[in-house]
Amino acid sequence: MPKPIIRPPATVAVSSSLRDARKRRGIGLRRLAEKIGVHPATLSAWELGIKVAPETAVAWILGYLRVESAEYERVMALAPDAGAANLVDQSDPQLGHLLWTYEQLSSRVVEWAPSCIPDLLQTRAYAERVLDKAVVQDDRRDMDLLSRQVRQQALNDGSRRYVFLVGDQALHGLDDLRNEQVEHLRAAAQLKHVTVRIVPSTETALKSIGAFTLFENRSDPIAVVLRHQHCNTYLTDRTMLSRYHETVRTLLRRASDEPASTCALTVPVLIRATR
Repeated sequence: MPKPIIRPPATVAVSSSLRDARKRRGIGLRRLAEKIGVHPATLSAWELGIKVAPETAVAWILGYLRVESAEYERVMALAPDAGAANLVDQSDPQLGHLLWTYEQLSSRVVEWAPSCIPDLLQTRAYAERVLDKAVVQDDRRDMDLLSRQVRQQALNDGSRRYVFLVGDQALHGLDDLRNEQVEHLRAAAQLKHVTVRIVPSTETALKSIGAFTLFENRSDPIAVVLRHQHCNTYLTDRTMLSRYHETVRTLLRRASDEPASTCALTVPVLIRATR
């Protein structure tokens, strides 16, 4: 079986923006290709991120589609880095967009959350509490909550598998939100396409592994995202992908090797066999 195509993050961001802009205008792919003078297959490859669109072509397409100036500047800022394997995304509107796009390209999403409940498993009250503590602007806060809601709906539809590796520290300090959040975790753990595992943080080595999300297609890693308060770092360098892939295996083994009784005091229903 051939290896899946690894699409660099800026390429994914630009290609999805081109496709979304065209669809918003209600213009078919063949018609747009004819208008800008390229073969439909070429335009399709640009929109899918299979090929890197030249900067001049990106500018031409965005201009023809009459996108807003802010969107034009955002996409054109990414275009020069379209072939780069890694990207630090500091553009607020893109924080959820690129994450969402990589999820759509994946057959399995693995998230390691050592100290906080993963976004996709958070209740709205918990998510609001987290954003309040982060002191984000109101418009960014609303956008973040909307992005989580859309992604949570995608999680529930069962179109891909999810594995959540949650550090036991994340289950402490929930205060008044504890019962509701734990019940929400239990409900998610019952979905056939979702695996939730509690990873004990008893060893220093585990505490040193920061949070990350690994996107896979046919069991092969295609991207890793490291999420920060004001930006996301996307990695598609093959060496880094291999390292994070092995880290996931280590975390899964650690969760499997730990006796169930260790986490049973917290949320016993969450301990499930790894699929």
